[in-house]
Amino acid sequence: MTHITARSDTPRTTAWAFFGAFVLACLLFWWLPSILFRLFRLDDPVQNWALWVSFLGISAFAAGYFLPPIRFKSLFSPQLTDTCETVSYKATLWMALPALALALQFFFSRSSVEYGQGENISFLHQVVLYTHMFFAFLFLGAARTSSQERRRAIVVSVLAIAPRLIISLRWGRFFLAQAIIPIVFIVLARGWLRLSRKRVLQLGALAVFVIFVPALSRGDSFFGQDEALTFFQSGSSLRLFQDNLELNSAERCPPLLVSMTAKLVPYGLLDICTMEYKGMKGTPATLDRILTENDPRNEGTLYGTGSNYLLELYLTGGIGAIILGSILFGFTSRCFVYWVGERSLFAGIWAECLSRALFAPRSTLGYVYERIPTLLLATLMMIGLIWLAYVQAQALLQGGSEDAQSRPAPAHRLRELESCELSTCTGNSKLR
Repeated sequence: MTHITARSDTPRTTAWAFFGAFVLACLLFWWLPSILFRLFRLDDPVQNWALWVSFLGISAFAAGYFLPPIRFKSLFSPQLTDTCETVSYKATLWMALPALALALQFFFSRSSVEYGQGENISFLHQVVLYTHMFFAFLFLGAARTSSQERRRAIVVSVLAIAPRLIISLRWGRFFLAQAIIPIVFIVLARGWLRLSRKRVLQLGALAVFVIFVPALSRGDSFFGQDEALTFFQSGSSLRLFQDNLELNSAERCPPLLVSMTAKLVPYGLLDICTMEYKGMKGTPATLDRILTENDPRNEGTLYGTGSNYLLELYLTGGIGAIILGSILFGFTSRCFVYWVGERSLFAGIWAECLSRALFAPRSTLGYVYERIPTLLLATLMMIGLIWLAYVQAQALLQGGSEDAQSRPAPAHRLRELESCELSTCTGNSKLR
């Protein structure tokens, strides 16, 4: 997890931009329904104490977020980073065609299928699209700040977003957000885009596009299938927090532990910490799945209840865990913001973590960090392969140079040297 330092200071506007986005996510997922209920003098299903706990959580998050981030120096040479940049750029271009083809195939195959019905997106689609996005993020993290690289970054960004936009027109809009949000963070953190009043309005328009256009294209009247009405009736994800404080998970492992290690530990093979979820046995028992199975109103829904990371922390260790866990959550988010601002082969990973952190108010902490081990391993394997190819190429070039030096002199040069007495041959004649 080393980084290549490009600038000693990450723009403060980027740090404040992410913090503002996180507060906005808390406003949307936690406080907005309660504000509207109380503004119109309606009964709010979320009680005052739950709101105070949420304010405590975000205050602890802010305390950790504004701590100085951890800084690393790179173990990789600039030449290796440049090579990885070139390879990842070409790989993104090569994989763009199959990614777009599969996206169009998915779009047309689901043209007559209602949203939320039919089969899930196939494993082949997932492999191609996530591999394509992996190379795109690898390039964007390793790209230099020259004007030429910025033009290439635009090309890569468009190619990464296009197939996911096509799929989101018939599938979940989060599939599109997975590409757009990390790219925005990288562009802001690297200083390729300066925040101004105009830029903020443009980013707001982009957010509106992501929220509404895919939903409207698949026939939803507003957010989705009565999602807006259900969202306000349930009183946001804080109601999940207040209504499940006594959740009994004694028969399962701690949900926080499971969600943080679900990608590392084969719980299904070990037959521990698992549950039956939507007809599938051996599924890791994360909190969002437990809440969905415990709520009969979610039978047949596409994504379930979601979760709340405050509840996940509370079930682990009470109010103290909420305070400590939120501080650590804020501190790691600040580190991610700083690391994304450096030229790094891992910047795309941290940008993806930041995008997932914005959904933590209605999700789990494991969702933020779960992909780090696999993405780090994939990146290190890619770097290793590129390094081996680089070393082999250097060896071939060096071998060719040595062969040229050891090649016998031409016959006319040998005759010239033979006719030249040692005492009269000058250094210049030897070098001709």
